[in-house]
Amino acid sequence: MSGKIKNCFTLIEALVVISVISILISLLLPSLSKAKEQIKAIACLNNQKQCGLAIQSYMSDFSFYFYSANGSKWTSQLINNGYIKNGDILCCPAAKINRYADSSGGWYTYGAIYTNDASSCIAMNAPQFAQASKVYMLGCSFSISNQKPMCRMYPQDGVSESYGRPHIIHSQKVNMYFLDGHAEGRSGSSLNDLVQAPCLLKYVTDASGTVYLNIQ
Repeated sequence: MSGKIKNCFTLIEALVVISVISILISLLLPSLSKAKEQIKAIACLNNQKQCGLAIQSYMSDFSFYFYSANGSKWTSQLINNGYIKNGDILCCPAAKINRYADSSGGWYTYGAIYTNDASSCIAMNAPQFAQASKVYMLGCSFSISNQKPMCRMYPQDGVSESYGRPHIIHSQKVNMYFLDGHAEGRSGSSLNDLVQAPCLLKYVTDASGTVYLNIQ
């Protein structure tokens, strides 16, 4: 009677298999990480488009004006008036704070145009905004002093670090929603022709959220 042959791995064979699996994982992880970042970037653009539709409705009901004024949050204006039901669309999925419940009542969200002067706020029929595709209304933002997103975006000032700046957070790009109704990712070097009423953009925040970059 012949004995049964046992099928089993030797220690060396097991180590070889483990090594091959480790190599495959190390090769796949960067691709998976990039895919995950891309999914967040796409979700962010979709969020901004939904925010934009809500803003457009708000503007048509309130004399075509929209801005994040001193003492008020644009997020609260949209939620309290029923233009937005799900507050999470006000937050970038890739940001440290990506849920509206954690945004301190709407302070730590996408950044919108900030001005104390109603005459320089976003207006659909304002002549200075004839190039609507270059006028951004909101985008991924970050405040260095708070280390959080900021609902007020003020990229003409490189000193007041409590204000938000466009945040290069999506694979060296910042997502933005524009007055003409489109949303897109822009690299830092492509931002210096964009407008935030009543000025051209000047400063952005790097991906780490620790440095303001002068793009002019």
